[in-house]
Amino acid sequence: MIKNLVLDIGNVICEWNPQRLSASVLDDTAEQQALLDVTVKHSDWLALDKNTIALDDAISNAQARTTINKDAVAGLYHKLPASLVALDPTVDAMHRAHAAGVPMYILSNMHAHSWTYLKNNHPYFALCTGVVISSEVKLIKPDPAIYRYLTDTFNLRPEECVFVDDMKENCDAAESCGWQSRQMSDTQAGGKIIDKLVQDILAA
Repeated sequence: MIKNLVLDIGNVICEWNPQRLSASVLDDTAEQQALLDVTVKHSDWLALDKNTIALDDAISNAQARTTINKDAVAGLYHKLPASLVALDPTVDAMHRAHAAGVPMYILSNMHAHSWTYLKNNHPYFALCTGVVISSEVKLIKPDPAIYRYLTDTFNLRPEECVFVDDMKENCDAAESCGWQSRQMSDTQAGGKIIDKLVQDILAA
């Protein structure tokens, strides 16, 4: 029986579009892809998620890996937080879930500067009972340890948690920890998914 709704942020609550982010700092399509290769697709990106590298060092490392204009490389990192725009169907459903008294939690891989921006500029995160961000706990999905961290920290039973994430491997990891999960492959489907889960929780 599920009681607790756990939500990812990227492409569940906020849109994460690396191609559009890259295009915001460079006009040339080939350079846009090359920029993603040395930033988003590099291991330093996950190190930022885990907070094992400083932002300035990650930027310097990426600049050293490419001949692309240094300001454009830095611009991708600095524009990232504001690029994470709210997905209205999900946010609207979060408000309905909160009004219904359903406990909501956040479990997300995210750079520290992006999370600081989001929590200061997106008031709907205050609807959540608890938040676990990878850069704050130095654990990243799909490591089972981050799922256990959430349930241990907030004294939750794994079998009473359902996780909504856009990536199958993260959903699979949740299930390996005894959770239920729903993969959200359509960024506009959050409202329907959350409303159905809330309905199931209230019916139980």
